[in-house]
Amino acid sequence: MGFYIRKGFNFGPLRLNLSRSGLGASFGVRGARIGVGPRGSYIHMGRGGLYYRQTLHSAGQTTVPSGSEIPPSVQQQPIAVDNLQEISSTSAIGMADISAVQLVQELNRVKKRVDLFPFAGLAGAALFVRLLYLDLPWPFYILGFLALFGLALLARNDDVTYGTAILNYSFEGDSGQSFAQLKSAFARLAGCRGVWRVNAAGQTSDWKRNAGAGVLEQRTDSRPILSRPPKVECNIDVPTLGRGRTSLYFFPDRLLVYDSSGVGAISYAELKAQTGQAGFIEADSVPSDAQQIGTTWRFVNRNGGPDRRFNNNRQLPILLYGKMSLSSESGLNELFQYSVPDTGVAFAAAIENLRAANPTAAYNSTERPGPSSANKWTANRALLWVSLGLVVAMFFLLPWPS
Repeated sequence: MGFYIRKGFNFGPLRLNLSRSGLGASFGVRGARIGVGPRGSYIHMGRGGLYYRQTLHSAGQTTVPSGSEIPPSVQQQPIAVDNLQEISSTSAIGMADISAVQLVQELNRVKKRVDLFPFAGLAGAALFVRLLYLDLPWPFYILGFLALFGLALLARNDDVTYGTAILNYSFEGDSGQSFAQLKSAFARLAGCRGVWRVNAAGQTSDWKRNAGAGVLEQRTDSRPILSRPPKVECNIDVPTLGRGRTSLYFFPDRLLVYDSSGVGAISYAELKAQTGQAGFIEADSVPSDAQQIGTTWRFVNRNGGPDRRFNNNRQLPILLYGKMSLSSESGLNELFQYSVPDTGVAFAAAIENLRAANPTAAYNSTERPGPSSANKWTANRALLWVSLGLVVAMFFLLPWPS
């Protein structure tokens, strides 16, 4: 049995109670009192061994309305021990759009190619520092700096020429309008105060310690932006979701998927976008544009009231969030959550409209060498590698200061 300290002060019908939980007060006469305290308000009545006590709830303190088809979910807390099922896509390299085989091959090549400019800059800087320790006339330092600067330019030119893919889009018919609608709907989605990627979710039986939620989720912030994939030059910026474990780039003709394994492509005819809405018990900051549909307690009783065994119990808002799942038969499986449900519906409808559009795009081999010439030995590349070899050799062959 635990010990506790309790002290009371009587002022006529008013009684003040001091305890470790905080300050409380009650009003009334013996056998009938109304009280307020850190654990809520209550009515206490009875004498001679028969007593009645009822907890009073504030207005609006409810769980998700009974008409809600989806039980409320909450972000997973460290106290939960339930196993969550990961929501993730398969390797992007296995997502193959047969109409874009050459494009995907080129994008994978430039993504995996190691840039030479950082190595050339590091080697040149190390050699220049070595030269500073030698007692040479100042014109030699100027010539050395110019030579190393030229080496850096050669490396950068090689990276841009052979390490960049170019996509140029031209629109015919209604394809331009369909892509403009997609960008407009995406702008509304990006304007939400809260957008998250759901990484894992699962049912929980420990609803008492999880604010009454029936589902636990793990999520991370995901800010939608207009951008381009790395090492890709394009005449348009495209809607981008994810940007982390898996990045999704919504081009006019197909969805490009980037992850650590490489690049994949999914046609809009294969892409499935499904939306819905559900109550979410928000334990973090509340987005200003979210709709609140009720409240609950961090530790809740079956009747919706607070569990008084926990001193740190606090009220949590239940918000109505939207959800959008993106999937395909080739292995895409992503789930996003956002603070304004209607925005995802408009974005999914815009994706559906792109199925009938016919934009055209091609890798421009006239401005950059194509994949077949990416590994050819040219005069510039020969000069670059010879210069790199000389820089490394000079670094080790020059005399070291004693």
